[in-house]
Amino acid sequence: MTTRSISPLERLVDDTVTPNRLRDMTWLARYLDSGSSAGEPIMLSLGESWGQTPTGLLAALREVPDWSHGYQLSMYGLPELRQTLRDYVADTQRLPRDQSWELAVSWTGTRSAMRDFGAGLRRGTMLAVAPAWDYAGVFEPMGFSPAYVPFDPADHAGPSVAAIEAAAAAVDDLALVVINAQHNPTGANWAPSLVTALIDVAIERGAAILIDDAYFGMCPQPATSALEILLRRLGGRPSPVPWLGVRSLGKQFRCNGWGLGAVIAEPDPLDDLVNEVRPQHTFNYAIHLQWALARWLADRADVAAYLTDQQAATTLKRSAVLSWLPPSVRRRTIAGPAAPYLLYPAPPGLTVEEYLRRAAVECGVLLSDAWPLARVADAESTGYVRLYLGPALATLEDARDRLSAAGLWPA
Repeated sequence: MTTRSISPLERLVDDTVTPNRLRDMTWLARYLDSGSSAGEPIMLSLGESWGQTPTGLLAALREVPDWSHGYQLSMYGLPELRQTLRDYVADTQRLPRDQSWELAVSWTGTRSAMRDFGAGLRRGTMLAVAPAWDYAGVFEPMGFSPAYVPFDPADHAGPSVAAIEAAAAAVDDLALVVINAQHNPTGANWAPSLVTALIDVAIERGAAILIDDAYFGMCPQPATSALEILLRRLGGRPSPVPWLGVRSLGKQFRCNGWGLGAVIAEPDPLDDLVNEVRPQHTFNYAIHLQWALARWLADRADVAAYLTDQQAATTLKRSAVLSWLPPSVRRRTIAGPAAPYLLYPAPPGLTVEEYLRRAAVECGVLLSDAWPLARVADAESTGYVRLYLGPALATLEDARDRLSAAGLWPA
């Protein structure tokens, strides 16, 4: 008798409690309970990735020393990783090699670092570009009110400088400006002029600046470096407003579950952040992961080759999915290149939520709204569905075929 293998996804959701409260979980459970008629679920929504981690990184993980499995002394992260990562960030994001900024390792993901940054800010309005990542989910519970610079996602250039200035002018108590130059979800690589406009608005209004470089390493060069623009704007002088930069390493190196990233700020504020605020909820752990990443990151040639391969593979998959769409839909599709997503309009007659539910329950294909979380009041205003391009091309083809069989692939 042959025993069916259990997929990674099934292991993650097979429990005696409901794993989370996302509506996707309800749809996924319905599909699994019905017998998964179309095959194993295909996760194309929030950037799920359970493979393709660099072989050199995994090899380093097998060599971690015994002392790496306990708490460590430095809240800046493992010194070997911190110093290697500082050089890497300086080189790739074109930052000055001076003392106007410093870097710490985050081993709890960049989301928690954003929250720690927000804890020390005056409350007011948080301004981001819409649609956006879940910045509201981080800052709204802390007492910030979200406001957005609107733009049509089909405009690949991003919002205009005039739109940024108008959105800021409409806010009386601007307290925080979020900059996401490799924009999630549209994948636009914003022009330096847009980043400069957001920085200028923040400085003129006395608002803090959060730079989220989640997808910088995944964007084909030249990628706009918001940190480079900010530091050039400051010219080595102390900043008149608080600022923080975060850069995810899990996305570009396919190890999101490791929770490793870079946290960048002026030296004194960063010291307060890592040595006063963060110890309130975490000590320095995951040293075995930090050690492995430090060893692999030191091999710049291997790191660069891996990222080049990943960027080329994403470009190939993006082109393939575009070719599967009819011309009328293709013209309205949003396809990068700065983030591994493709946005296409929901079919006529279906809201985005209805489309997502049917795709999940009938086909076992989980997609997301361009603005994924229900907390956003106008989450469906874009009318776009977001498809993650991370899996293998064959998996994307399977998803297309399932949606086509159910009459859900754009026609």
